Amino acid sequence: MKVLLVGPLLFPIHGQSLAFTRFVDSFDTNEKTVINTNAEGLPLVLKLLTNFKNLAQILWFTSFYRFDVVYFTCSRSILGSFKDVFLIYLASKKNVRIINHLHGSDFYEFLHDVPKLYRKILFSAYSKVGVSIVLLERMKEQFKDFDNMQIEVIPNFYDKEMDADFIEIKSDVKKIVYLSNVMASKGIFELISAFKELSESYNSIKLTIAGDFISDQNMNYEQVKSKFFSEVHSSENINYVGKVYGEEKVKLLQNSDIFILPSYYVSEAFPISILEAMACKNAIITTNHKYLPDVVTEENGLLAEPKSAASLSKCIKDLLDNFELLETMKKNNRLHAREKYSLEKYLFRLKALIKIK
Repeated sequence: MKVLLVGPLLFPIHGQSLAFTRFVDSFDTNEKTVINTNAEGLPLVLKLLTNFKNLAQILWFTSFYRFDVVYFTCSRSILGSFKDVFLIYLASKKNVRIINHLHGSDFYEFLHDVPKLYRKILFSAYSKVGVSIVLLERMKEQFKDFDNMQIEVIPNFYDKEMDADFIEIKSDVKKIVYLSNVMASKGIFELISAFKELSESYNSIKLTIAGDFISDQNMNYEQVKSKFFSEVHSSENINYVGKVYGEEKVKLLQNSDIFILPSYYVSEAFPISILEAMACKNAIITTNHKYLPDVVTEENGLLAEPKSAASLSKCIKDLLDNFELLETMKKNNRLHAREKYSLEKYLFRLKALIKIK
């Protein structure tokens, strides 16, 4: 079986590029043809050039190569969706089975917010998609407009490096970690505010922040970076370590007690970082936003209200004041991640869906 795989490869690293790369790597060379669509963080001119390159690759491969399956990770921007529409139409003309994988939580909103004429084009294109994959049962609603589309649920995964031998360092200090892109809508400033307030009452807590600065709809790159260093420079208990990968990331998560992602990011769905933190024996604090309550239940952690430093502070305090609850969550999460969210399970489900053994 021959598969055309269209999506973002590493690097830059984010949940979708990690998931796509791991899937691509699971194929033998003679089974796959890959088109890399990753333009994250590039200037607009380079994004346009990348998109034109992808369109040319799609035309070339669908015209001169035979494929049994086309697998793509759908975009939720007008620029990116041009590529998806082009791919779907060309593949459908060849009677190729088309599988779409949604990693975000805003496809339905995107579909209904575009201009009416382009919406008709998108509806026409996606009606030709045989299967769409979502990360959670409730996410099926993202494709509720397409009655004939088969919708499958395949949960996200934690990366295989988190299965490294667990080395726990005993300490009286409770360690809190934030590991994600440093951007306003991921709740980083609410977290800093809550932590600084708690530091006045708790002497034995430390916060480590890992990730790269990135713009969003609230702040551009320079604004978020400037505000971040202005907020943290006076706190001895906040440590910024930048981007971390591999063994460094594993050690950071293994030596933490509470993982916090206070996100209100517009397309937040099922963050891999939460699963990685669970696998490394962390209790989780996140927000009651989008599909996050479907990922983090009362057995895994606590939910704060989005954009609320006060609510976040209360959640952290509840775990710091209840040692037994904290330890129970940590132990449960390590087992929970291994039972449900291993990379092997993720790849097996995907391969079974496209009928590759």
